[in-house]
Amino acid sequence: MSRIVAFFDMDHTIIWENSGHSSVKLARQLGLVSARHLVKGFFKIILYRLTILDIETWYEQNIALLTGLTPEDMGRFAAQWFDELARPTVYKQAHDLVRAHQDQGHQVVIISNAPEFMIAPVARALQVQDFIGTRLEIKDGTFTGKLVKPLCYGKGKRDYAVSWAAQQSIDLKTAYFYTDSRFDLALLRVVGHPVATNPDVRLRRLARRNGWPIMDFARVPAF
Repeated sequence: MSRIVAFFDMDHTIIWENSGHSSVKLARQLGLVSARHLVKGFFKIILYRLTILDIETWYEQNIALLTGLTPEDMGRFAAQWFDELARPTVYKQAHDLVRAHQDQGHQVVIISNAPEFMIAPVARALQVQDFIGTRLEIKDGTFTGKLVKPLCYGKGKRDYAVSWAAQQSIDLKTAYFYTDSRFDLALLRVVGHPVATNPDVRLRRLARRNGWPIMDFARVPAF
């Protein structure tokens, strides 16, 4: 019998922070980036939401800042980011929903366009073993500042999920996917149980049209 998987997006689904903006905020507090970069990041999030921004170009510009750093460096940074900024924004309802799936014997997977090192501390806090994110190129133990394409975003996120499920012998027709974003429509359409979670306006409209469940979480922290 095939295992059942529950995919969860991260930003605005598990946490109510935007991990990209809040991580840049922490980097600014630590003196690692300029105030100008922080402000630019904020406005680019708005452009992203309006579908004006080329997400891949934006991503590459930001990860270029990591050139020469090691995965261990970014693991420490991500742990600090989670403890200081993200932990208080984990939705209690998301935490409880993850537990409910685990209690049913389902395999929970966090899937996000965030880099894998940013997903890792969230996954640890939720006791989730599996996560899929955007991968960054590493050579000689350090980041090169380049992406391993495609981004785990849009059709790329769907392709990562389909590939992962095939390797795990999991039938996506039995799978759940919780996300807030219309940009995840490609993956929502291939799972058997799509759930619009804290959805943006367009996803809420699409969910109603397609008869998908809609969940809205209160900003009550899990921890």
